[in-house]
Amino acid sequence: MAKKPLYKRLKYGNILAVLVIIVFVIVMVSVIKSSKNDDNSSNVSAPATESSQSSDGAVSGSDGSSTLEGQNTDTVLGKIDYTYDKYTKASMYDGVLTVVGAQAAFSGASVSDCVSCYDFMFDSEGNKLFSIRDSTVTARSVTLNAVRSMMTDFCKQYGEAGLVLMNGYETGDSSSDLCTGYTVNFRMLAADGTYTDFSPMGSYQWLAENAYKYGLIFRYPQEKAGVTGVSDKTGYLRYVGQPHAQIMKNNNLCLEEYVEMLKSHSYENAVGYTTESGSDYAVYYCPSEGESTNIKVPTSSDGTKYKYEISGNNTDGFIVTAKLPDR
Repeated sequence: MAKKPLYKRLKYGNILAVLVIIVFVIVMVSVIKSSKNDDNSSNVSAPATESSQSSDGAVSGSDGSSTLEGQNTDTVLGKIDYTYDKYTKASMYDGVLTVVGAQAAFSGASVSDCVSCYDFMFDSEGNKLFSIRDSTVTARSVTLNAVRSMMTDFCKQYGEAGLVLMNGYETGDSSSDLCTGYTVNFRMLAADGTYTDFSPMGSYQWLAENAYKYGLIFRYPQEKAGVTGVSDKTGYLRYVGQPHAQIMKNNNLCLEEYVEMLKSHSYENAVGYTTESGSDYAVYYCPSEGESTNIKVPTSSDGTKYKYEISGNNTDGFIVTAKLPDR
């Protein structure tokens, strides 16, 4: 058989070489792209399995729950035994975590356990801590005890406060937090005898930074006016207790945000939290079931209930705060 001319052999050889080069380039591009995707995978959240962080700092998991700064994931209830306690619908409108506002008017019964603020304006040695408008101003004793403890520590550092307790429990406005009995309103006394709105400036900054240690929060933070709908009640102090005050402080949450966040935490994925005093708590939400609701309460192996408190949220359910055994 006659050989093909040289120019034809070179032509076919060149075509083959070009094809080989093209295939090689395609393979190399594919390898490089694959490598880049692998390198970037650790920086991309998988939509169904990874957690994402919200603007308030809480991390939301795939089940809708939130992980808070300082949360103790090893103190959640898990497989701890429990029993049921039955709570009526009326109980949903009372408690330290009821949220009252323009969108959720107070629906509870009249508060019957409020006492005069007069006996709480002095420390245990009779030193005056603050002033009151008059002795008819009342609030729940748990709130006033917390206020007195806080103001006692404040005055040890700065002397008597130029603050006047102007308002306590009131029923005239059902959209006011004062309806709960857990809230008091302080104003500042000026040198000329007039009152001005409370401002956490100077020595009063201590109150803003330390109120949570006494189970108190400033109910309407200025930076949360878009959430609370209130911007002109800077001196409203609300008792919420522990660990709630500490959680809200550490995670920059107002009461509305905190109570809404808890709705994603049932008994099975309760928020576990250790306070600065070393006490462990579990906090979780139970939706209302109508006229009566069966609420899970943790128990020890012998059936003894943990110490717990239940607060309504004033709209659709209950929040349980269980004190966990000392470790």
